[in-house]
Amino acid sequence: MSVGTGIPGVHRVGPRAFNTNWILGPRDDLIWLIGSVAAAYSVFAMHTVLGWNMLIVWFVWVMTLDTPHFFATYSRTYFDKVEWQARKPLLIATLGVFLIGPIAIALAFASMKAGMEFFLWPWLLFKIGVSLWAYWHITRQHYGVMRLYHRKNGETGTFDAKLDSAVLYGCLLVPFLAFLGRHDHTRQRVGLPSIEPFPQLTGLSDVPSFAGQLHWDQWVVAATVVVVVSLVAIFITRQAMKILTGQTVNLPKCMFFAAVLPLHIYMCYTEHLLMTGLLTFTAIVTIYHDIQYLAIVWFYNRNRYGREENAERRFGLAAKMTRKFWIWMGVAILFGSVPVWGLGCLLNRIPICQYGPPLGESTFLGETTWIAFFVILTSGLQMHHYILDQYIWKPGSSKQLRKDMNLERPAQ
Repeated sequence: MSVGTGIPGVHRVGPRAFNTNWILGPRDDLIWLIGSVAAAYSVFAMHTVLGWNMLIVWFVWVMTLDTPHFFATYSRTYFDKVEWQARKPLLIATLGVFLIGPIAIALAFASMKAGMEFFLWPWLLFKIGVSLWAYWHITRQHYGVMRLYHRKNGETGTFDAKLDSAVLYGCLLVPFLAFLGRHDHTRQRVGLPSIEPFPQLTGLSDVPSFAGQLHWDQWVVAATVVVVVSLVAIFITRQAMKILTGQTVNLPKCMFFAAVLPLHIYMCYTEHLLMTGLLTFTAIVTIYHDIQYLAIVWFYNRNRYGREENAERRFGLAAKMTRKFWIWMGVAILFGSVPVWGLGCLLNRIPICQYGPPLGESTFLGETTWIAFFVILTSGLQMHHYILDQYIWKPGSSKQLRKDMNLERPAQ
C-alpha cells in the first residue's frame, strides 16, 4: 500500500526499510564486489607505507589478476561452443582492433619519412587513447555492477536509477580529470609546466585573496571538487529522504557506492600519486575492477556450465576448464599471462626480468623503441576485451544471460 507524503515523486511504500537482493549472494557480494576494494587500498599502502618496488607489485598484479581477467572474457566466448556459434561474426570482426596499433605506427613512420615535425602524433594519440579507454572501461564496469543492483532491487527505469548514474559517472570521471590536470606526466605530454601549489587558505576572510591567486588550471581542479562534493551530497540526501519518508533503500547499491566512490575520489586527489608514475595509479584503480570481473565471470560459469550433466559436450573447453576455480585461474595464467609477459621479459620490456636483447635502447621512430610492437600486442588485448565486453554483458536483451546470472527479480 502506498501513502502520499506531499512531496512530488515521493511516496511511502511497504514496511521494509531496505532491499537486500544481491548479485552473487550476500557473502560473495560483500567479499568480491564490495569488500575487494581493500585490495586497491592494499596496493596504495604498498606504495606509500611499505615503500615496495612498484614494478614488482605491478608485474605480480598483471600476471595473477589483470591478464587473467582478459582471459575470462575469452573463456566465455571463444572457448564456449554455443557462444562461438551464436556470436561468430562479432568474435571474428572484433579481431580487427589489433590492427589499430600497427596503423598508428605506420602513419607515424610515414609522417617521419615525409619530414613532418610532429610525426609521432599518431603513435602518441594511440597510447593516450588506449589509456583513457582503460579508465572509461573501469568506469563502465562499475556502472554495470550498479545496474545489476538496480535490476535485482527493482530500481530499473526509476528516478533513482538516473540519479545514481549521474553520481557514479560524475564521481569517477570528474576526479580523474583533476588527476590528469595535476599529474606532471600528463601535463608534460601536452606541453604544460608543473601545476603550481595551491595557495594557503587560512580563513573565510582570505577567500577573495585565495581566489585571485588561482591559475586557470587550479580553477579547473577547484571546480571538479565542487562538482564531486555536490554529487555526493545529493546522493546522501536522497537516501536520507527515502528513509525519512518510509521508502525502501537499495542497501547493496549503497554499500557498493560506499566502496567505489571514495576509492576513486581519494586516489585522484591525493598528493601521493602525483609523485609517482601512472603505473601505480593504474594498478590501484584496476585491481578492484579485476577482482570484481573475475568473480562475476566465475558466478556466470558456475550457473551456465554447472547445471547440465553433458555441459562439456555441449559447451566444449569452456566447461572443461571451469570445473574448478583453481583450474580456470591456472589455465588463465598459464596460457594467458605466461606467454604474453614471458615475451615481455624476453624483449626487455619489463625492467625486473630483462633477459633478451636491449630492445628498450634500440630506436626506430625518433626516440620510440622496438618495444612499441609489444605495446601494440598488449594494447590490442586490452581493446579487444573492452569491445567484447560491450556486447556480451547485456542482460536486458538476453534472456539466457539473465538465466545464467540469476537476474530474475525474486517475488517481494
